[in-house]
Formats: sequence, C-alpha cells, structure tokens
Amino acid sequence: MNYKLLIFICVLLGTIMSSCVPDTGNQMTDIVISMSDPEIQKITDLKDKQDLKGLYDYFRNENPSYRYQAVIAFASIKKAEANDSLVAMLQDPVMQVRSAAAFAIGQSGDSKITDRLILSFRGKDTLNVNNIFNANVLEAVGKTGNISDLKSLATVRTYRSTDTLLLLGQARAIFRMALRNITCDEGTSRMVDLLYTASVPKEVKVLAAQYFGRAKDINLSLSKVRLTDIFTRERNPDIRMALATAFGKSKDIDFLPALKTAMIAETDYRVKCNVMRALGNFPYIEFRDIAFKNLKNDNLHIASTAAGVFMSNGFIEDVPEYMKYDTVTIPWQVRAKMNGAVLAHTALYFTKSKTAFSERIKKNLKDAESLYAKAAYVDALSKDPYNYMILMQIYAEEKNQLIKISAIEGIGNILKNPLFFRAFGNGFGRIKAEMLNTLANAITSGDVGQIAAASVILKEPSLQWKEWLKDLTFMKEALAKLKLPKEVEAYNELQSCISFLEGKEYKADRPAYNHPIDWALLQTVSDSSIAAIKTTQGLIRVKLYKKNAPGSVANFVHLINEKFYNGKAFHRVVPNFVIQTGCPRGDGYGSLDYSIRSELPQIYYNGEGYIGMASAGIDTEGTQWFITHSATPHLDGNYTIFGKVVEGMDVVHKIQQGDKINEIIFVK
Repeated sequence: MNYKLLIFICVLLGTIMSSCVPDTGNQMTDIVISMSDPEIQKITDLKDKQDLKGLYDYFRNENPSYRYQAVIAFASIKKAEANDSLVAMLQDPVMQVRSAAAFAIGQSGDSKITDRLILSFRGKDTLNVNNIFNANVLEAVGKTGNISDLKSLATVRTYRSTDTLLLLGQARAIFRMALRNITCDEGTSRMVDLLYTASVPKEVKVLAAQYFGRAKDINLSLSKVRLTDIFTRERNPDIRMALATAFGKSKDIDFLPALKTAMIAETDYRVKCNVMRALGNFPYIEFRDIAFKNLKNDNLHIASTAAGVFMSNGFIEDVPEYMKYDTVTIPWQVRAKMNGAVLAHTALYFTKSKTAFSERIKKNLKDAESLYAKAAYVDALSKDPYNYMILMQIYAEEKNQLIKISAIEGIGNILKNPLFFRAFGNGFGRIKAEMLNTLANAITSGDVGQIAAASVILKEPSLQWKEWLKDLTFMKEALAKLKLPKEVEAYNELQSCISFLEGKEYKADRPAYNHPIDWALLQTVSDSSIAAIKTTQGLIRVKLYKKNAPGSVANFVHLINEKFYNGKAFHRVVPNFVIQTGCPRGDGYGSLDYSIRSELPQIYYNGEGYIGMASAGIDTEGTQWFITHSATPHLDGNYTIFGKVVEGMDVVHKIQQGDKINEIIFVK
C-alpha cells in the first residue's frame, strides 16, 4: 500500500496522523447573502469577469459572508489555477467558508489537488462538527481522484445511518467517480449496501441507485438478488427508475421478471418509461407483447417510448403489425416512430415494399401540421438507406430550418447504418460522395443549425472522413463568418470538426464577458417572487433562486418583461428527463447576441421540477432553459439551477414537443 493510500484510509477512519490537519476552527456563523449588498454585487461581478485577483482579495476580508461568496465563486469559474489559493481557505475558521472551498476545488476537476484535499479531511471530529466540510471533501475527491482514491473511500464502513452528511459525501464521491468512468467492485458493493440498508437517508439511496443507472461496465452478478429485492419493494420512484435503467444496461435475463411485473403494476409513468427502455435491451420476444400493449397507453410519454423501442429493436415478421399504426388516430409521436420501425425492420432488398411505404411516410410528412411531427417523419425515412436521395431532396427544397436540419441528421443516420455498405456494394463510394456534397452545402449555408448538425457527422470517427477531406478551406471560411458569442454552439462544433480532421485536439474557449447583471432589475425580485408560466397544457408556477443564480434570474425576468418567451415552443421533450424551451428558432440552435455566465454554487438536481439553464458548454447560456421530470444528479455542478416548480408539476409532465408558452407573468 502506498503512503497516500495509507493516509487516506487513516483520516477517513478518524485516525489522527501527524500529517493530518488538526481539529481547529469549528466556528459556525450566519452567512448572509443579500443581492442588494454592494459588496456582494461586486464579488459577483468579479466572478463573471473571472477576475481571480479581485476575488482573492476578499479571501482576507473580515466578513465571513464576503469570504464565502468569493470562495464559492470559483465553483462556477472552474479554474485549476485558483486551487493553491483555495487550499489555504480549507483552514478558514468558519465552517461554511472552508466547506465552500472544498466544493470549489472539486469543481476544478484538477487531479493534482487530490492529495491536499485528502489531507484536509478532519479525522479528529468526535462531536461531528466537521461533517459538512468532510462531506464536501469527499465529494471533491470524487471529482478529482483516481481509482486508488475510490477504493479507499469506498471501503470506509464506519459511518452510521445517522451520519447523513458523511454518507452523502461518500455516495456523491463514488457517483462522481462513475461519471468519470472510474469504477471498482468496492464502490459497487458500497452502493449496494447503502441502497439495501433501510435506515440510510433517502437522498443517499437515490444517489446510490443513480450510480447503477449511470456507471459503465460494473458487475452486478453478485448483487442481483439484493438489487431485485430493492427494486421490488422500494416505493421511491427515483430509486426504481434508476434501477430499471441499470437492469436494462446489464442485459441480464434474471432481471426480466421484475421489469415485466413493474410494467404491469407500476403507476408512475416515469418508472414505466425507464422500464420500457430497459426491456428494449433484451431479446425481442421478451418485450414484444408488453410494448405492443403500451403503444396505445393513455400516457403519451409511455406510448412514444414503446414506439421508440420498436424502432430500435424489431422483427421482420412483425412489420405488418407495425404498419397498422400508420393511421390518423395514432398520435404523431407514436405514428412516426412506428413508420420508422417498418423501414428499419423490412428486409433490405424488399425495395418495392419499402419504396411504397416510404411514399406513405412522405405523405404523412406533407400532411403533418406540426413542424416537430414533420421532423419525426423525416427521421423515419432515414431508417432505410435507399432513402438517401429523398433526404437530400428534402434538404434542397425545404425552406424551414428545422426540417433541413432533420434531413442532415437523417443523412448521418444512413451513413452510420451498418446496412449502408451492403445496400450499395461497390457503388457506396459514389453515394457517400453525393451525401458529402450535401453536408458541405450545410457547412457553407451560414445557418448555425445546419453547420452544427453537419459538423457532428463529419467528425464521426467511424465514417473516416479524414481520407475524403484533404482541403478544409470551405470549413475555415464558414468558421470565420460565425459571430460570437451568439453562434458559439455552431462555432465550437465546426472548430472541433476541423481540429479532428486535422488530427488536433480542440478545447473550446469560454465566451468573453459580455453581459453584466442588471442589478437594478434584480432588486425587483424578492424571495417570494414567482414566475407564472401559462402553457397550452396549463399553468406552471416557479420560484426563482436569485441568491444562487442572480445573473440567470435577472436575464430571465428581463426576457419575461420583453415578452420574449410568448409563443415559444417546448422544442425538446425527453420522457422522464426534461422539457426544454426558450429557443427563438424552435430547434435548439437559437440564441440572442449575448451570453451569460454559468452559476454553479452548491445546489443539486435532487428531485423533480428544477429549472436549469441549457448550454453548449460553460458560460454559453442565453435564453433556453429546461425543467426536470425527476432527480438528475448527473447535471449537478454543470448546469445552472435558477428556480424550482412550486405548482403545476402535473402540467410539466403533460408537456409534449410542440406545446407552447402562451405567456409568462412575473409576480413580484
């Protein structure tokens, strides 16, 4: 055992070693964050400007609230160069300040700092006065540490069920490691134990369940009985939906009986969606009847999820059954996917029948009233490689950008289809060249959505474009025409594509500071302020978190006052994940001519109804935001939370792609 590992085990077990931090400075004090305080405003502005020196000056301020605000600012900035200064703040006499320092260090993701974090863990803590700090240290190690660190922290079993904070820190650490693709049997075993122990707090159990749903390449063979038992008896939907996902990933048939039972007995649509997706990972015969039964489920999220399973996992003998769902009485969210299932699972060389059905899909496309329905039918067409010319024609003739982008994405689907080469044999090179020409036209179109969509396809390693594209001048010229920060998403996708084709690495630069917080406007927002979102499905009332995300809240209120959101569609809806809106184009690629900063203090997506800012990377937020359907801890620390639904979650769960915001009223 190496020295570092020995120290880690010792401090986590509470053993005092000479190299460990002594147990001094346990002061708890009131931290007062008032957004009307000029000093708090100044600190926040320094954060947005990323003025590190200006923030460091506040580290020595006698006011602990100012020290806290300056330290937690680095959780949003995420720069490793600040860690030396933040390490010193791990010794601050005020608990909240040093806890904020630990959290901010973790946000940097800097592996070079892990040893110093470990040494800061306060093992001499018989009165449990350092639990907040120690929990943050554990989570930070999860964001910065390696497999050795994981094995050490995962084997600590001395925490009691009443040690909620320490258990949370440990669970978060193991979960954060898993998100970084660092796992081990010790971590898996610990998460099973946390799930299985009845007295362990709910939030810890949810994190443990999410671990199984998110971690890659973990061995569940030794835990099948206990995990199945938990899934069967546990009533918390966040736990059940995460375990359902885990069972599906495992593809272990021993989990099938529990999944099938849940599909019948479960009442929460979110769990049923995850169960349906999980069943889709098993042999077709195992889920066929269940999926067919749910295609006409009263809950459209469940029905569309079942249709999606058929599109990705079907059987040629059932194609006539799929065709039966091509009727006007079937919602387009289901109908379009079943159209895709027909093409996906009809034998490749049944060209006559596939051509005939493609004509039916083209008619559905023409008749569809919703742009999102049209896009779904374009996607359905892409399930047959022989439809490449139809997609290129749609791209050439269609005026709406959403449909043009769908055609580009459809071309990408065909190129990545394993049947592509079989379909065209020796002629595939000519066909691929024709498709490349369309992608090149998308790059030079000047449209941000087309550019981004085509760039994603052109940097797909499996398609081997490096051999096809030797002259990248057209790409570089298109890149030079993009305007920042407004078109940052397209810029980053295209630059990443160019770098890939040139054999280089690309790390996106953050947009420069360009949009100061309107402090006068923010003063109109109180702790009781509500945003009333009137949608085509009903009313959603949202509480705004101005202390956690002043820039996002000020921007949101400004756009409300400008009536910007009136008529905007929910352009992205993922059952049991999020509903997303605020795009001026309606396709997810729209923005205004500014960006705002990411705001990432210690706040978690630990339940349903959180309002988060959509982004294309750190500090790229603008007008788009989302509402979560359930706990989404994988978003923690990366996506700004600026509010929470306080009324109308039933409406949130009803929202479908294409539903609209009629009006948002800000209630002071």
